[in-house]
Amino acid sequence: MHSKYSDGMCTTPSLTEIEDSEFDALKTRIESRPRLCGYYILGLVSIREFRDSNATQESILEHVINYFDDDPTEPDPNFVSDHGWVDYETDHDRARAHAIESLVGGSQIGHTRHTMTELQAAKAFDEFLNLCGPNPRFYIGMGIGDRKYVFQYGVLIVANSRGGMLWVVESD
Repeated sequence: MHSKYSDGMCTTPSLTEIEDSEFDALKTRIESRPRLCGYYILGLVSIREFRDSNATQESILEHVINYFDDDPTEPDPNFVSDHGWVDYETDHDRARAHAIESLVGGSQIGHTRHTMTELQAAKAFDEFLNLCGPNPRFYIGMGIGDRKYVFQYGVLIVANSRGGMLWVVESD
């Protein structure tokens, strides 16, 4: 998307990682609970340039998802082109429950132990949500991450000026 102009030249807005000590502490706490057979995708980026250029929500999502998705088999062969990323939007309660379940792990994914307690996962989600800023929109079910793993789940939050990924990629 070309939406900013400088000396007659088009430039594409960019994402920049946010330096935030609260996010760093949260990320350290989450990563101190390693997955039994997988990994986390945790990040927080500024989307201010996209908002300032009046980018569509779909365009913002495309850039944020591409930024965080570490799948080496791009493009996703299962992506259905008759819908967009905005179709994965959900409400706060469903996103929260989904993120908590993903962080807890345990028997629902074939593991003998939980990665963290429900209370710890709920606290992590709530802290993460607060870091994303005002007017958050929630996205789940996108299958972000290396598809050699069975599960790719968590939540993508896109707010006024920040986008954040709290994601688990794991096998049973």
